[in-house]
Parts: sequence; structure tokens; C-alpha cells
Amino acid sequence: MTLISLGDALSLIIDHRGKTPKKLGGDWSQFGHRVVSALNIKDSQVNSNDHHYIDEALYRRWMQNPLHKGDVLLTSEAPLGEVAFIDKEVDWALGQRLFALRSKPDLLDGRYLFYLFKGGEPRHELFSRATGTTVSGIRQAELIQIELDLPSLPEQRAIAAVLAALDDKIASNRRAVGILEEIRILEFHRLSTREGFAHAPLSSLATTTKGVSYKSVDLLLSLTSLVTLKSFDRKGGYKPNGLKPYVGRYKPSQVIEPGELVVALTDLTQGAEVVGRAVRVPADQSTEVLVASLDLSIVRPKTGVFYEYLYGILTSDDFRQHCRSRTSGTTVLHLASDAIPAYVAPVVPRNIQARYAEMVRPIIARTDALEREVLKLDALRDLLLPSLLSGRMHVPEAHWATR
Repeated sequence: MTLISLGDALSLIIDHRGKTPKKLGGDWSQFGHRVVSALNIKDSQVNSNDHHYIDEALYRRWMQNPLHKGDVLLTSEAPLGEVAFIDKEVDWALGQRLFALRSKPDLLDGRYLFYLFKGGEPRHELFSRATGTTVSGIRQAELIQIELDLPSLPEQRAIAAVLAALDDKIASNRRAVGILEEIRILEFHRLSTREGFAHAPLSSLATTTKGVSYKSVDLLLSLTSLVTLKSFDRKGGYKPNGLKPYVGRYKPSQVIEPGELVVALTDLTQGAEVVGRAVRVPADQSTEVLVASLDLSIVRPKTGVFYEYLYGILTSDDFRQHCRSRTSGTTVLHLASDAIPAYVAPVVPRNIQARYAEMVRPIIARTDALEREVLKLDALRDLLLPSLLSGRMHVPEAHWATR
């Protein structure tokens, strides 16, 4: 192992901690260069939120050292410590509160550096060196003093390859889930837009039950958990890490059974990305009872309505647009109390619903299986990561040369 400062292990630091290029007017998404800021680094990825572009002339002035494949992006504040690995050539410009770190190729593997800041000792030192009261951040002068205890370059690459293989499989599963969801939604669109169907308020097809109101004193360790707004992914889907332990009271009707549908009634995002969004809540082995929080409504099919058909209604673009048009508020968006039951939905005969349900049921089952596998892979990676980076566990030397 070699002890070295981060600064000595890097060939380049691009530091845009307090500056960002001015936005262009109009739509430059087809011709300009995308600006990536700290707000775009989330869950170890560069997301597509907050589109911001600059022209070629400004890009060349701004990025005199362009990003390269193998660079690591690290947020310097608001939030501190989000990290992403650039695994392909990109022409992005760096915005505010963001470092780009380029390793010396004969000393430090870029992907290994990514994992060090994702869950190794350097991540802990990053936060210990941070300053600030309202917002915690780190300056370049402090960042470069972080110490790295590096194994040989072949071992770094082997460790990174093991962890990357897990991440690649997780990403593959998520892409497959996205494709399956697109197929399910497309099939529902084909069904619901056929001519000849009557339309009626959703209240004739389903019931709605608002979740429980709670206080902070109710959030104590328990085998009962609240499903909250944090359980909603901004792009769609359910996030199991949004659960909160709960010891307060609730009604039996506020219990969410595995596979039931909930709709978000409020939203803290500026782009109304969550309000009116519906998700299926899967079973969770970490808790015994799932209860809907006040910000959610449980939507259940009435007798004679197939669950899969109701799922199609609630995840349709038309339903989302209806809900977004029925929100109010500035800092916090609220869905109108009658927005869900008042939505006018197609009333499809039961025999046609049955055929649709039979068609999409395997798709839903496969989606569930892939998402369960993601949870297991996530847990395995998080278990291996600190052990491999600390040297408590080693990749067999025979595998080094092939990585």
C-alpha cells in the first residue's frame, strides 16, 4: 500500500466551486454544450434535471481542459460529497459547486477513485475537512490534502472491476424495468384510446383513502413503517429507502398491502415531479406493517375492476397531467382533495379488462423480480465496498491482469 495525498495522485483538478456559465436564451439542446452542476449529481449518476446549455465559443473559453473518460465528478457543497464517474467521452461544461478530478494514470485508477469517494475512508475525511454552518462545503486547498492509501494499480483496477460489475448489473436491471414499464404503459394507451368506451369519474371505479397524520414523536424504532413522499422516485417508481419507522396510531384502511397503489398528494420539487404520481408498494422484509403517510392516498379498485387496469389509469400521462393541473401552492404543491376521484377515466368492459390484465401481469411480475434483484445487488455492493477498499478483503491476484 502507498500513502499519498489526493493532490499528488491527480494530474488535473477542474474547480468550478463558485461559478457557472450564463445560460443561453432559447432552446440550444441540439447545438449547445450541456452545463452540469452539483444539482445534477445524484445517486452516483449525472441526471437529466435542470437543462442548461452554452454555445461553442463559451464552451471553449470555459472548458480549456475538457472532461475525459475516466474523470470523477465530486460536488463541493449543497450537497457535499455526491460523486459520479464519467465512463464515456462527453462535451459537458462544468457548473458551480463541482470538482472534476483526473487521476495520474500510472498511479491511480479513475474508477477506483470514484469508489473511494463513494464509500471509502477518503469520503469520511472529505466530510471531516468540510467547513460551514448553514451549508457544509470543502475548498480545493483542503480537498487535495485528503490521504489515499493505495494498493498497486493492477489491484485497484481489479477491485474497481468487481464493484463496477455489480453496478453495471444494477443499471442493466433498471433499464430493463424501464423498458417493461414503457411496454405496459403503451399497451394501456392502446386499450384506453379505443373508440366506443364510455367515460366516468374515477370514483366509480376506485376508492381513495388518505394516509395518516403524524408527529416527529411518532417516528421511533418499530416494525411498522410509513410510506412517505421519499418513497417516490422523481422519474417514476418506488424507492424503498423512503420508509420511516412509526409507532403512532392508524386505521386499518391506512395499511398498505403489498402491491397496492398510492398517489402522491403533495410535492416539494419545483417542477411538480412527484405530485399526482402513482407507485406500486412492494412487500418489504425490513418491516411488518406499511402505513400510508398524510401526503399519500391509497387507491383501490372497486368490485369488478381489475387491479392491472386501475394501475394503467393511474400511471397514464393523461392522469398525471390532470393532477398537475389541479395543484396549488408555492413552496409546497398540494393536490386538490377531489382531483383523484374527479378524474374522468375510460370505462372498459370487464372481459376486455381481463384480457389486458392477463397480458400485463407477467410484465409486472418480471418488473418485481428485477427490482428485488436490484435490492440484493445494492446490499451486496455496499457490503463489499468498504471491505475491498480497506484491504480487509482482496481480489485474488490471479484476476488482476484480466481487469
